[in-house]
This record gives sequence, structure tokens and C-alpha cells, in this order.
Amino acid sequence: MKIPIHESFRGFTIAEYLCVLWPERPRRVIDDLFARGRIRSGGMPSSPRRILENVSDLELVGTLDDLPTIFQKGGTDEGISPGIQILHEDERIAAISKPSGVPVIPDRSREGESCLGLLTRHELRSRAEKPPEAMIRYRTVHRIDRLTSGLVLFARTPESERRLSADFENRRVQKEYLAILRGVVEPATFAVHCPVTPGRKGKMRAAVGAGAVGPGGSPAGDAITDFEVIERFDGFTFVRARPLTGRTHQIRVHAWAAGYPLAVDPLYGAKNGGPLPGMARLSLHARRYGLPEDWDDPRAFESPIPEDFASALEALRRGI
Repeated sequence: MKIPIHESFRGFTIAEYLCVLWPERPRRVIDDLFARGRIRSGGMPSSPRRILENVSDLELVGTLDDLPTIFQKGGTDEGISPGIQILHEDERIAAISKPSGVPVIPDRSREGESCLGLLTRHELRSRAEKPPEAMIRYRTVHRIDRLTSGLVLFARTPESERRLSADFENRRVQKEYLAILRGVVEPATFAVHCPVTPGRKGKMRAAVGAGAVGPGGSPAGDAITDFEVIERFDGFTFVRARPLTGRTHQIRVHAWAAGYPLAVDPLYGAKNGGPLPGMARLSLHARRYGLPEDWDDPRAFESPIPEDFASALEALRRGI
């Protein structure tokens, strides 16, 4: 199978070019094609790191039909799924808002489309109406839990992927979440600083008393979350959570460790206590991300509060 070479991508490596050309194929699948000698130039197996401008022809041994895709069961070609909203998109970044229950990337269940899958379908549909040089591949630079609603950022180019990934890893992205906790939190602000480490049955655990010492000389798994009370109700508290690190389930585990678990949480929720009025899913929403000053504007992105979250707050205010 001959692979077309588009002039506008001559500065890309062959592997990176194929990632853009075939955005529905996972990177590991494309890497495996090179490892098995199925990507050839001049009749010989090619290196994935070879620059495209030094190549006169490309060929795939076989076809794409036998290659797995990122798409999951239940995916659709009929536009972006209800509940997924593209908040902003430019040449660098796509900012989307997702509902609870939709994974950022394909997960083990393989049921229901992921955010990445939906964006990729959107890109493939749009290619019929744009020139080859406008082709892109959406790139995952961070994740939020499947059950968490709210903001997710995707990179659109290799350069923005490297920059965004480094900024998240080096704690240069300011993250803000909204959460409804069970219990009445008395202090206006509090911080939880303890490691978050793997537990059992898919859960994480807070290593309370492990002697965490701070970001500069902290042990593996160390994590910090700042909490700020926004509003108190009868038996519940509405808070703003700012994770300074990015551990799996960090806010959920730290809220539980502080004695105020999320009002609705199937893994770390309180064993006793009544339901949260008007809300049956995880009571956590990724509200805002702020990028470092070396990014061009816009550098801040916000996801609106979902209807079910707002309804729960209103019910609590009315004392229902």
C-alpha cells in the first residue's frame, strides 16, 4: 500500500507523520509497524526517526484493515457526542468540557466512546473539506477520572504536546476543581499534604503519617491539595480544590483523608449518610486550568458548572 507524502509535513519524522495521517491508530500500533518492518522506503524497512524530507517514497506492507483503532463500542460518526462541548480550539490547543462517565482516553471497558475518540472522529470527518496541510492529530497531555466532569486539554501539534506535557508534569499548570463534600468543614481553608499510593481493587490510598516533607525533597507519591470553602450547608460543604500535584484520584483521596469525603464517590465515599439531593454521580468538576505566562493568550480555560451539579447546590440551599 503506497503512503502519500504531503509536502507541508516534510519536517516531521516518518513516525510523527504517520500519526497525523492515521490519527485513529494508537502510537504503539504505529511503532509496532516499524518494529516489524512494515513501513518501507525504497523497498527497505525504514527508521521511525527518519525525517520525511529525506524520503522519496513510503509504503505500508499490507493494509490498515488489520490495525486496531482507538475507537470504542458505542462510538458514532454523527458529530460530537451530546454532553461533550468544544470550549476553545486554536492551532495549539483544544479545550473541551466532558460529562461524568466519559473517559478521556479508551479504557478497559471498551464501552462508550472516549473524549479522544470523539475528537478524532471529528477530525476525520472534517478532512473532506480541508487541505492536507490542515490535518492534525489530537494528543492527550493529561487526564481526569472517567467519573469527573469538566475541563480537559488536548494538544494539536507535536510542539504543543511537548510543552503542555512538561507544564503539567512540572506543576506549572494552575488547576481548580469544584467539589461537594460530606460534612460541614469549619476552617475557611485547609491543606492536605500526604503521599497518594496504589491500594487494592483499583483504589489509591493516603499514606497518612508517612512523613511527607514537601515538593523539593518529597518521597515518590507525595501529593498536596489546597481546599477553600465556598459555601456551607446542612451536612455538606461546597469547596474549591487546587491540587498542586497530579496523582491518580488525588482530590478524592485527600478529601477522604481529611475526614470530608466527596458527597458522592463509589470508591472513597462515606459508608453512612443520606444521598446528595439531585446528584447521583461523582461530586467533582474540573473547573479551570491556567497555563504559564510563556504561553500566548488565551492561557486560561474554564468549564461551566454542569446542570446536575448546579441543581444539587440549589437543592442544598433550599434545604431539600
